[in-house]
Amino acid sequence: MRIDLTSLRLFATVAEELNIARAAEREHIAASAVSKRILDLEVTYRTPLLVRHSKGVELTSAGEALFQHARNMLLLADRVNVEMGGFASGARGHVRLSANTSSIIQFLPEALANFLTTYPDIRISLHEATSARTIRMIDDGVVDLGIVGLIGDHPELQSLPFRTDNLALVIPRAHPLASLGRPIAFEETLDYDHVGLEEGGSIQVLLNQVALTKKKPVNFKLSVASFDGVRRMVEAGIGVSVLPTSCIEPYVSSMQICCVPLTDSWAARTLRIMYRDEALLPPPARLLVRHLMSERPADEI
Repeated sequence: MRIDLTSLRLFATVAEELNIARAAEREHIAASAVSKRILDLEVTYRTPLLVRHSKGVELTSAGEALFQHARNMLLLADRVNVEMGGFASGARGHVRLSANTSSIIQFLPEALANFLTTYPDIRISLHEATSARTIRMIDDGVVDLGIVGLIGDHPELQSLPFRTDNLALVIPRAHPLASLGRPIAFEETLDYDHVGLEEGGSIQVLLNQVALTKKKPVNFKLSVASFDGVRRMVEAGIGVSVLPTSCIEPYVSSMQICCVPLTDSWAARTLRIMYRDEALLPPPARLLVRHLMSERPADEI
């Protein structure tokens, strides 16, 4: 059976958007052509992949399974293209790195810029993914390294502490909690609506685990995929949320939001560099690990 990467890419886009029209617009192709490609996949695999309804689509169990495989295959295909392009351009090394949004926004830009200045012949493919997804990509060999905030044990992987990520509460200025004028325990927020991040994100996993210990669930009224989206929804008064402090404070003066410290010890979480086996890492990946560790602030060593 020949695997059609174009059809898989279109299917993955539909799975991400859960809407054929939006997927078609994103891929700059007619919606009818996207539908035809997915129908061909369903014929090929002899099972429905989508449940279609008036507002979009949902993935069937088979669709969920294919989506996971498709993402891995597409990442591997991209890896082949990048590495072959490296040979053509004379580049002498390539690192495949996946990282969560917190590390990409706060810590990686300057660190990677310094690394690429020091090693101009090394190329980096950086994927933004949830911590859970990053760990799966390391396990599958899709990436060399990952930077995650996910708590829990992963004995099959090696890890090093990277940076401390301080979490805080972002709330609308008119919210009752804003009038307290003091740091707040996360438990105090559980009587109010929350704006959440996407499922599988390390912050979302952490908050759900903490809420379980309090025997009171977090009431996520709405979830979005980006920190920008969370800030806007909080500003609109939909609920409160938890984000890295450095992703709240720069926006306090220009938005109707407040940044309130959390008193919980877990609010200072450690982001970690993870990989399968240092001895098996490509030399450029080992160089990157050493560089990232060398750039840690003195008070975090």
